[in-house]
Amino acid sequence: MAVDKLALFETTKALWPETVVVFEKPDATNCIYQANEKAFAEEDHWRQLALWAFHQSLEFYEKRALANGLPLYPHEVTFGEFDHWMRVSLNGDDSWLEERAAYENS
Repeated sequence: MAVDKLALFETTKALWPETVVVFEKPDATNCIYQANEKAFAEEDHWRQLALWAFHQSLEFYEKRALANGLPLYPHEVTFGEFDHWMRVSLNGDDSWLEERAAYENS
């Protein structure tokens, strides 16, 4: 099964608002992530993995925004950052062997 990594990234990024005002609501990214997670079936492994990887990718930007009292712009996340966190998740344990192989071979 081939995975279109870039399409997975773009469709996941599109689920996030342009701006998140984290200094007014520090758990805003968690709330958005959880709402996105609930919107897709648990069995949709690719989407669930992508949602988590994107959320992890936001950590640097979120910390910077909070430290400076600025909004967070989720669309700053790059494909490279997302890809890194996808690989971290897929290599977390052997329950993702099939998905890991598909991702690595795409």
